[in-house]
Amino acid sequence: MKNLKFFVILRLMQKLSESQRVSEIEQKWQGGIEKLFYNWHWNDGFTHREIANTIDVPRPTITRWFRQLNISTQDCERPTKRRYQIRLLKILKQIQKKKIHYEKPCLANKHFFKSWGPGMAYVLGYFAADGCMYINHRGSHFIEFTSTDKELIEKVKILISSEHKIGSHKHENSNLLCSYRLQVGSKEMFNDLSELGFTPAKSKTVRLSKIPNEYFSHFVRGFFDGDGCVYFGNCYKNDRQRREFVLSTRFSSGSREFLQELWHYLKIYADIKGGSLVAKEKDDKINYDLQFSKNDSIQLFHFMYKGVTEIKFLERKYYKFQEAFKIINYAGVA
Repeated sequence: MKNLKFFVILRLMQKLSESQRVSEIEQKWQGGIEKLFYNWHWNDGFTHREIANTIDVPRPTITRWFRQLNISTQDCERPTKRRYQIRLLKILKQIQKKKIHYEKPCLANKHFFKSWGPGMAYVLGYFAADGCMYINHRGSHFIEFTSTDKELIEKVKILISSEHKIGSHKHENSNLLCSYRLQVGSKEMFNDLSELGFTPAKSKTVRLSKIPNEYFSHFVRGFFDGDGCVYFGNCYKNDRQRREFVLSTRFSSGSREFLQELWHYLKIYADIKGGSLVAKEKDDKINYDLQFSKNDSIQLFHFMYKGVTEIKFLERKYYKFQEAFKIINYAGVA
């Protein structure tokens, strides 16, 4: 019985090999029909109908030839899954091709953080105060500047030659000021900031020792414009018997180590004599203030603003110092 079945299959295969239509198919596709059908069906996931459409033969004929050639047939689901995998692979390859050959142009000076200068050091200092960097879910790299002072964001935009729009956000709480944002997509700028010590998780990891001496004052001014303030007025002394004029400056940060290092270098470069580092807790978070009194504040002003053009400082804080100096001169306080 087995010999009879084998003889029948052999005879059918012989008939197929003698068929003019089969010979034309083998000649066109340069291969034996049995091997051709097997590869299309099992390796490429073609169904009988797709094979029929490929070689322009009715589908029932293909099914009959499969039986005659003793080629096993996959379950209906398997070719479908295979075709899906093949199409998905093609799509992924196309996407990968686009990623390799297409790069969205950066609408800013992407080389800005590569070389030191007064403008670069100033923007870097401000970034240490109010900047952030992140990678989105698509793998795009961004750096971002935020402030409630639109003037400051506009100056940063000019300095980095940005063509981006400045975004704004009004808070539902009327007591909160409107905030402004400049977002720049650039992997190169992102990597340059990483080289300088910044990370997405913690912005104030920059090592101040990396900043050249001649540009340190510009960095400090940038940080001051972001997370610093100047205060002046009349306050009671500890005995509360008499009032005296007070002038103080303050740098704020969530990193104690950063402010300690800043304090160390201010003593070296700005000839600061005093100062104090104070911890403040708010909403279960601890922030730190580096504070300086009148004489050190005057010294800081000259250190930060000597020979600087208006594009590289926040005018509001600069003129607040000027107001304080007028009062000092008027009151005869030296």
